[in-house]
Amino acid sequence: MKLKRSLFCLVIIICISSCRTLSIPNDKTLDNIVLVTGDTLYGKVDYFKEQYVFSEFYKKIRLTDTNGRKRRFKRKKVLSYRVDGYDYESFKLDQETKLFRNGRYLDTKYYINPNSVQYFLKVITKGKLSLYELEWIDHDNNDLRSVDLIKKAEDRFFTPANSMLGHVAKKTVSRYLSDCPEIEKKIMEKDFKYVFQVVDFYNKNCQ
Repeated sequence: MKLKRSLFCLVIIICISSCRTLSIPNDKTLDNIVLVTGDTLYGKVDYFKEQYVFSEFYKKIRLTDTNGRKRRFKRKKVLSYRVDGYDYESFKLDQETKLFRNGRYLDTKYYINPNSVQYFLKVITKGKLSLYELEWIDHDNNDLRSVDLIKKAEDRFFTPANSMLGHVAKKTVSRYLSDCPEIEKKIMEKDFKYVFQVVDFYNKNCQ
């Protein structure tokens, strides 16, 4: 009788342990925050508050950890965070806009400057030519929008790569990638509609 009872208890313990194991997600599938200290914290990350009338970016990055505890981190304490499978990396950038350059009314670049304003850029592709997105809030429509930024590995600045319609800004991008004549030709002949297509081609075919 005691043996049966012991076996029954053992089965119950194993079942409970198995259920607990199954209910704990793998850290790799979770959002996370990487602090400037090097610590990585897992859970659910929130950085943007979507509201019916007025959406906004949180002043502090929010994390609900795997134990349900809610924490907030000043942006300057955060090196990067991951949300829904996308990484957001911290950069301090100076925005510089000049008139009547490169055949455009406005020519804008974002220069890396450790003493400037902090941005979190969404990482799309990293390589010889990297593609990021800079998110911003369109307050007229209360939408979260983004602009594509491209950057060569050796450069200390990001170049906006979209036209106003969201397609490739042909003149700006072709001049920036003038080290690869083949891609210049394809851009001007409208072989690429979207920036990610340009970045993929450059990383695969340009030296």
